[in-house]
Amino acid sequence: MTHGSDSQGGAEGALGATVRRDQWGIAHVEAQTAEAAFAAQGWVAAGDRIWQMEWDRRRAMGRWSEVVGMAGAREDAFFRRLGLAAISQTDYEALETRTRAMCEAYARGVNRWLADHAEALPPEFERHPAPPELWEPWHCVAVYKLRHIFMGTLTRKLWRGRIMAQAGPDAVMATVGDIEADAAMVPGDAPRPDLLADAASVLDASAADMAALAAAMDSDGASNSWALSGGRTASGRPLLAGDPHRGIEFPNVYHQCHLRCDEFDAIGMGFPGVPGFPHFGHNAEVAWGITHGMCDDTDVFVERFEEGSALGEPWRTEKLEIRGEGTVEVLCGATPRGPVVLGDPADGLALSMQWTGMFGADTTLDAIWPMLVSRSTPELIEAVRPWVLPVNNLLAADRSGAIAFKIRGRVIERSPASRWTPVPGTDEFAWDGLAPVPFEELPQWSDPARGYLVTANNRTADGGPFISLDFAGPSRHDRICELLAPMSDATVADMSAIHADVTSLVAPRVLGLIMEYAVECGHELSHTLLDMLADWDHAMTADSAPATVYAVIKRRLIEGIVERLGISGAELGAVGWPPAAEASRMAAGAATRMLCERNLDVVPGLDNPIARRMAASACVDEAAAELQQRLGPDPQLWEWGRVHRMASPHPLASALAAARDLHPPVDGCAGDGDTVRQGGTAPETGERAIHGSVARYAFDLDDWDQSGWVVPHGVSGVRGSGHDLDQRQAWLDCELIPMAYSPQAVASVTAHEYEI
Repeated sequence: MTHGSDSQGGAEGALGATVRRDQWGIAHVEAQTAEAAFAAQGWVAAGDRIWQMEWDRRRAMGRWSEVVGMAGAREDAFFRRLGLAAISQTDYEALETRTRAMCEAYARGVNRWLADHAEALPPEFERHPAPPELWEPWHCVAVYKLRHIFMGTLTRKLWRGRIMAQAGPDAVMATVGDIEADAAMVPGDAPRPDLLADAASVLDASAADMAALAAAMDSDGASNSWALSGGRTASGRPLLAGDPHRGIEFPNVYHQCHLRCDEFDAIGMGFPGVPGFPHFGHNAEVAWGITHGMCDDTDVFVERFEEGSALGEPWRTEKLEIRGEGTVEVLCGATPRGPVVLGDPADGLALSMQWTGMFGADTTLDAIWPMLVSRSTPELIEAVRPWVLPVNNLLAADRSGAIAFKIRGRVIERSPASRWTPVPGTDEFAWDGLAPVPFEELPQWSDPARGYLVTANNRTADGGPFISLDFAGPSRHDRICELLAPMSDATVADMSAIHADVTSLVAPRVLGLIMEYAVECGHELSHTLLDMLADWDHAMTADSAPATVYAVIKRRLIEGIVERLGISGAELGAVGWPPAAEASRMAAGAATRMLCERNLDVVPGLDNPIARRMAASACVDEAAAELQQRLGPDPQLWEWGRVHRMASPHPLASALAAARDLHPPVDGCAGDGDTVRQGGTAPETGERAIHGSVARYAFDLDDWDQSGWVVPHGVSGVRGSGHDLDQRQAWLDCELIPMAYSPQAVASVTAHEYEI
């Protein structure tokens, strides 16, 4: 079997485009019309990522278990119950004619590639029971929705519901912390929304529901982006840079591509299976990038069903075809609040949900073409008016010198009770009659006097509509501001230096607590470790031994908090929900905030100074013993990169033992979950990096050819293709590869050219 993606297309049904692949395999497409450009993008994406597209499509349709057996059944059942495929088809039909034409062209390109390469599919399909089916235009909507449903508040509310059941309202509030103490993205004098409105009474009222649900039944993103005005750059024109953070997997979530046609000349990173560049890119005049807005986009409802009651219409039974196991029936239906997604009504309790991605038509894809043809930041902001999913912090810059920030997406304000945990399944909490916050009322800020804008999933604004309880802590935002503030002649190289920054602003606060309370240590190495931490510069570099010591002590403190609260392995709604690693990551974030804010009085066994001294001292001793066993007797050799290793699992290899050769290698890396260079961990998986930068970019609006980008692996998802891992070392070194844009620059990097 041939595993290539550069073979020339057949003459019949030519798409009418020229593809120039550069030395990294990135496609630069030139076409006469926009439709031909989108068709060529579909062709290119299929050549690079057809297995990934098939994986996303099957999951969206609830058919992944047809490939991997019972390993895919839980997610399949969820998406069947949610009805994601039907929702996507309905939303597709509601899109503008131009948008549907874009998706049709993209699908035409995918299917041309499939027709020409039926005998040259990637190696994953050797493990599939059938080749990929034809791509339909509505699949573009489905895979886009799939990539964003778990970025919202579904799993977080399930997780907080478990905390409610186990530890009570005070513990839930402690895990959220004092959000209003954090700096907001957009300052102002407008009245602040009361983020903690009625929290105590709301949580008290919900406690019984959560306890009953837990007794009966026993996953969001992070990113950085920043823009500098011309007054702070060497060229006098803006720079726009950033890096999205997600779970690291292979193939990488983003796909690099360049489209030139009679209507636009745009380059960026898109989702395989979706036309255009929804999140990161630029055309001839304007650049854009986003971070996750952390919006509260989902409500979860505790539905009670009387024993023996008939559910009636529109409940139905769907069959999952489980490879090697036969069929499994899934009961699907809805209440007035939304589809029931977790639990069994026969048990008397189940969970339904409502989500902004299915509350009214999802017109997100209507924004893509207008973005590609925008000529200024105001035009770009107007272009995203149809945006629904997800809510993003959008940064934009144009060649006239403007920089701007805008919240884009569908924001639905509900009762404060809905912000925290699952709520009762009553009419009081239904979304009927609610309307999105008007586009004009979503936060916006242009050309600030300080000369830069920064977003890092932090609190959005001092005033305006309620967005979320679940913003990221301020450490990454504040560190980027520290680095930008003194810049006056910045270049793309300076942006790369920010990408690479690994100084933790959280470490001094956690270490302050450790140094105060770890005074009764008994291990022979404990005082040596404390001395190392006292002299440490708080930089999580790969060669730092103190970074390792800090990380392991911190992890043990977090584990102690989680264990004492009784929320380790928190599940709510069904076995495995939230997934263990995601629950562990949420717990780590909440416990870190509690450590930083010294908010430990609600934790049994840590609610007095004597208990804290005993616990902190024990954590240091345990960390010393653990590291001595893992890494040897000399603490100076305990380098962070030895334990903080980037794992980027291949989903098929994780599900099927016979496909394990598809996993890419594992490498040590710098940073942690609190640093600008992201290397997030979870206590569930120790010090392994499971969350990080899935792309980095820096756009130079003075000279587009000076821009750069990089992804963790390569543009291709075909193992052994040569372009599957050729950006890996640059990513590990925090370097950017050139982003060729002008015809001259593209010609200079072209390695292969063909017509399709």
